[in-house]
Amino acid sequence: MNHVFLQKGFRPFFLLGSLLGAGLIPWWATNYDAELTGEPGLEGIGWHSHEMIFGFTGAILAGFLLTAVENWTGRTTAKGALLAVLVGLWTVGRLVGLGGVTAAIAGMAELSFLPVLAVVLAIPIILSRSKRNYLLLGMLPLLWVCDVHHHLRASGLLPQSYLRSDLVAVDLIVVVLIIITGRIVPLFTRNALLTEDVKPIPALNIAAIVAALLVAAVEVAAPSSPVMAVAAAAAGILVLARSVAWGAHRTLARPILWVLHLGHAWIWIGFFLKAASAWGMMVPSSAATHALTAGAIGTLTIGMMARVTLGHTGRALEVSPLMVVGFAAVTAGAVIRVFGPWYRADLTATMLIVSATCWAVAFLVYVTVNAKFLVTPRPDGKAG
Repeated sequence: MNHVFLQKGFRPFFLLGSLLGAGLIPWWATNYDAELTGEPGLEGIGWHSHEMIFGFTGAILAGFLLTAVENWTGRTTAKGALLAVLVGLWTVGRLVGLGGVTAAIAGMAELSFLPVLAVVLAIPIILSRSKRNYLLLGMLPLLWVCDVHHHLRASGLLPQSYLRSDLVAVDLIVVVLIIITGRIVPLFTRNALLTEDVKPIPALNIAAIVAALLVAAVEVAAPSSPVMAVAAAAAGILVLARSVAWGAHRTLARPILWVLHLGHAWIWIGFFLKAASAWGMMVPSSAATHALTAGAIGTLTIGMMARVTLGHTGRALEVSPLMVVGFAAVTAGAVIRVFGPWYRADLTATMLIVSATCWAVAFLVYVTVNAKFLVTPRPDGKAG
């Protein structure tokens, strides 16, 4: 299998992940209170959270890491037949919400995806002794444990409890985002602005990662407690503090940069909302969850996909006006999803539909602008 589509992980996973996200969110928003699946499938909200975390986000994360680890280690991760296997496991896994025998078969494929991805990434990381990526690699087994727990609860093999493994998974994904943004956002900004004033602060980066890991741990043991309030507030302060010297205000004329700074800002906003909710303030927990998902994950994924696609297909790092519309749409969708139902609970259904439409527009814009780049060779003739 030498087709260009299977030469780099970002190509199939960015395209398929975007199509999944664009299609599922509007469909769910119009059916969120319905019983969507049979046995042993997932109920509506459980299916929605599972597919957005392990389906959509899992695909984009896989595409990014498969590509980035090659750059970080100088070694190949997956291409050709091996990449096709990963894509196949992920694709079959998306049938898990159908229920019955189909869900059982799809569930086995779905639960195989993260372990196989972890092994594929571990080989070059370990062989190259890339120690700074060990923690990043360690997030994948933890996400897999969350996925297993989610399946076991959905199938009735585990009793219902306070533990929301999907929310723990969101916290772990946020840890991944904090690690990655700490590396690339100040670097990209400094290189684009040609200034030495923009630079990361290693001590604050480490502290922010540790605080975010603590939030994930507290999510397991005491999700709605003063301990969570303190942990989330500390994480929010540290994530915000480390970005003060990143020069966000100087990127307003460069959408390919400001979208990353905006996505990063959603992380500390989400942590602050999480702290307020856990402390018992008039902040719904769903507002914090969607600040981290629709806000941080949504904005950072579309921003990074746009940049990676341009850079790794040999194009100039300048996004088109239409892509800027996509950035604006995902931002609008996040704002409406986080704050709309909070202030107008009576319009929740309408807010969900409007927000979902914005989300779908954003990722359909990504597909429209970049699909050709993803399935055709680089114009410079280079591999990848």
